Amino acid sequence: MKQDLIYRVGALACRKIFPSVAVAFTFALLALGFAIPLKPAYADGLFMEQFNASLEGREARLSVSVNPPVLTSETRQDAYVQFRLFDESTNQTIKFTTFVITIEKGVGDDAEQLLRNVFHTESGLLTLRMQPREGPVDILGTQEQFINAWVADPGGNIGVRGPIFLEGGLYHFGIEILGVDSIRELFPPDKVPSFDSWLSVGDVFSETVQYNENSYNTTIISYYDRVEEFDFDSGSKTFTWAMPFDWNTSRIDQTTIFVHEEVKIPKAMEGIGNSVSFKATVNEVPIAGSKIVVDPYTSDTELVLHYLLNKPDILALAEEVPDGIEQMTFALTPSSDVEEATTTEMSTDTGGINVALQWNPDPLNADSESTVEVAFSDAFSGEPLNDVDVIYDLRILDMNGTLVFSEQDLTAAGGTATQTIDFPRNENYRIEIQVKGLQEDGLPVDRTRNGIARGLVVVPEFPVSITLAIGSVIATIVLWQRFGEGRGFFKGLK
Repeated sequence: MKQDLIYRVGALACRKIFPSVAVAFTFALLALGFAIPLKPAYADGLFMEQFNASLEGREARLSVSVNPPVLTSETRQDAYVQFRLFDESTNQTIKFTTFVITIEKGVGDDAEQLLRNVFHTESGLLTLRMQPREGPVDILGTQEQFINAWVADPGGNIGVRGPIFLEGGLYHFGIEILGVDSIRELFPPDKVPSFDSWLSVGDVFSETVQYNENSYNTTIISYYDRVEEFDFDSGSKTFTWAMPFDWNTSRIDQTTIFVHEEVKIPKAMEGIGNSVSFKATVNEVPIAGSKIVVDPYTSDTELVLHYLLNKPDILALAEEVPDGIEQMTFALTPSSDVEEATTTEMSTDTGGINVALQWNPDPLNADSESTVEVAFSDAFSGEPLNDVDVIYDLRILDMNGTLVFSEQDLTAAGGTATQTIDFPRNENYRIEIQVKGLQEDGLPVDRTRNGIARGLVVVPEFPVSITLAIGSVIATIVLWQRFGEGRGFFKGLK
């Protein structure tokens, strides 16, 4: 299909511009095998990506984003997918850009092609307004006569109706740049930049489970691919489920990838929904820290948990997964023996931004000033956001959900900031940082990477060495009380 389209566009262009060489051009295309020698770029399960694009020696970047950034199969709302090609040195959008856009549902041999068409935008911005509905794909616009491309309106918009984003899972966007600066300026077939991007629609899976002779509705939203093989073991209080996943490390190395699973458990499930600590595994490998986030505050009736796995996490897990496994399998069990520690690194629930926290003093204490240094970075590259200002809200709640600190519309200039906080009591607290926008000089606020990062603050938290020493003293006291000096247990210590 890809070859046919490039052949048709190229041959048509030759007939229009150089009729005498149309046949020669066609044979050249066949000889080249419609090859795209540039290394394609990949990304998995995200809502925004940028790729390097070389336009015959002209360095550019391609931005692909979807708004709203979080889509689910339950909402079936309109979504806007924007493609922007811009000059890397000036950040200026490159006008009169012609794209070939291919959209498939799924990955690999099971992928179903939903759309493949040529689009042209004079403004340089191309925004496809996706209207999910059953039936064939309809494009709401007009076609020009040179290469039969669908032409965007002056704002760069084109409407698309059909089963795109109708179901949860991965959607593959194949993007080719046929030409820039003029609809008649097309690249040779062997110089056409090609990109591959995967955007996710959350698969909303609900199941009624039996527990203590009662029925409870539980929900899993998989923001990567569709939920399968769900099970609940009431005896061990364990939830398990899976989703399709390719563990090939060579593939993962080439991708920008993020896996987000959201679990909703009724708080009425005594011993599960009212728990604050959980043991979590992925393919039987334990995960902890910022990879599993417990949120008891967002809902009055449900406990919400998040699995947040970035590329380094997934690569580490891949080393533990045997060959031949084609699923990512999750397990979740409440636990009272999980050691709680202050979070030092968090990820937003949309996966785009990491937040590093450094507290002072160490350990923290109540009724005294504590400071936290907040540093934002790109979750996919790991690079600090030094060239932008991050607009964010900061909230701290106690374990009852009472707000003890709140500041809105803060600005982390150059991606870093410091806040002073006074904790009222020695106990555990929940910290929430909501990213509300990225501000770069001279540009509109970028809200495509907004999300909430959640973590834990333990006041006071003792270093491991002190904890072990305290534990040793307590054990000694217990042994003294149990055996007593008269039984000779401590005679050797006199």
